[in-house]
Amino acid sequence: MKKLNCKNCGGPMTIDPSGTTAHCRYCGSEYVLDHRDTDYYRDFYERMRGFLSLSSDGQERRRRSDKLWSGAASEVFECSDGRQIDIKNMYTYKDRDAAVYTARQNIIFRFDAGNSDKADKFRKNVSSVDYPSADTRNLSDFFPRISGGFELNDGSALLVVKKSEDEYPLRLFGTLSGRHTAWLIGRMENLCCVLEYNSIVHNDFGPDTLYIDPYDHQASLYGGWWNAVRNNTRVNDRICTTRDNLTALRETAANVLGFASADAVRETDDIPKPFADFLRSAPMSNAYEDFAYWDDVLIKSYGERKFINMETDDQHIYGKGK
Repeated sequence: MKKLNCKNCGGPMTIDPSGTTAHCRYCGSEYVLDHRDTDYYRDFYERMRGFLSLSSDGQERRRRSDKLWSGAASEVFECSDGRQIDIKNMYTYKDRDAAVYTARQNIIFRFDAGNSDKADKFRKNVSSVDYPSADTRNLSDFFPRISGGFELNDGSALLVVKKSEDEYPLRLFGTLSGRHTAWLIGRMENLCCVLEYNSIVHNDFGPDTLYIDPYDHQASLYGGWWNAVRNNTRVNDRICTTRDNLTALRETAANVLGFASADAVRETDDIPKPFADFLRSAPMSNAYEDFAYWDDVLIKSYGERKFINMETDDQHIYGKGK
């Protein structure tokens, strides 16, 4: 995916899911893209969803993946020992602490020299995650697996996390339908239950830190772990609790549906009233109760669970009725 830099400060821009507006996380600048950029990003979002909505056959996946990665950008890192690390990345996300590059089989986190301690915090927080003894879903697959670290010649640090070829940042899929957002919420509730089990407040739970595999309808929480804290920790005059994870879940779902915030979600033909009420509601007291609440909402909204390919319409799956 081509890069778009801020005209004011030069930082990388984040593109609105509609492909019409760019936002700078550094200086706060925002501007509407011209038709050349608009056409490019709209086409990219359509291709992303199109590649991942059809056959899950292995050869077909590979063909579509190869086509998608053919336009990936290149980045070269100079290590302090003289080695070079050359990556092709589809998407770069940067906040105040790190630049994050999505490569084909890895996610590379680059921490500036003044933030190199964040890499250690990432490692420490990830290594502390425990899983229930009765875990039958292999929940550890949906959390970071660190495969390496490097010191660069400018004093910055790289941390490498493994991912599968079929996992991409949630943000790259743009706006999704109600039913597809519903399966995503179920996966996010799973992640929040693991965070609850470990008394962890993630603090960066959202479209850039969540990676999804639309073939298997799975979601993984790979980014932002340097900002994770223990439950009831004070951060910047605010007490962080595990309910914050559930609030972030609602905000993420609202964003994916195309709303500015969870409070702004409104009932539509695509979003039944119980679904809209859930997103506008305050989280339950813990993730386990919230997951149970969501299960009830899901049945009231869409009936029994059905596995659907992304961007498959309701008529194709359910016929004339719902």
